[in-house]
Amino acid sequence: MSELIVAHRYAKSLLDFAIEKNAVEAVAKDMIDFAETCDASHELVLALKSPIIKHYTKLAILAKLFKDKFNPVTYGIFVIITNKNREKILPAVAKEFISMYTDYKGIQKATVTTASTLTADQKATVAKIVKDYTGKEVELIEQIDESLIGGFILKVGDQQIDDSIKRKLNDLKVSLAS
Repeated sequence: MSELIVAHRYAKSLLDFAIEKNAVEAVAKDMIDFAETCDASHELVLALKSPIIKHYTKLAILAKLFKDKFNPVTYGIFVIITNKNREKILPAVAKEFISMYTDYKGIQKATVTTASTLTADQKATVAKIVKDYTGKEVELIEQIDESLIGGFILKVGDQQIDDSIKRKLNDLKVSLAS
């Protein structure tokens, strides 16, 4: 079975259990912290994926790092997954949980990439457009890419609108070359 499918199932179970235990916000914070830790520590991810390191050693590492800091619901899923010898999927479970949590809260993440920083009014306009399109509250992530020259690239879910000067110049170059 695909790692992503298994991670999705564990994340769904964790969300359901967190809802039942009224610990959704705490678990979400923990999973965000865990995902950020995994992104920052390639060594932790390698240790979790290593077939050489024993499962009880991996659980000891997780306990040392997270047991006292995380909600018991969050740490409990670490124990369950590790006891089933699937600790290598923990980073994927965290990412899946975060995605499910944003859906649960009715939040749509949108990424806008521009050549320069957006003003507060521009951010509000982009957020309103995305909210009108999705019907959800918007968490706008802003990125700067000076190579765009001007315009923007807006990503909402799996859809992308590229209205950058860079793309328009590339399209013109292709049409002139034809």
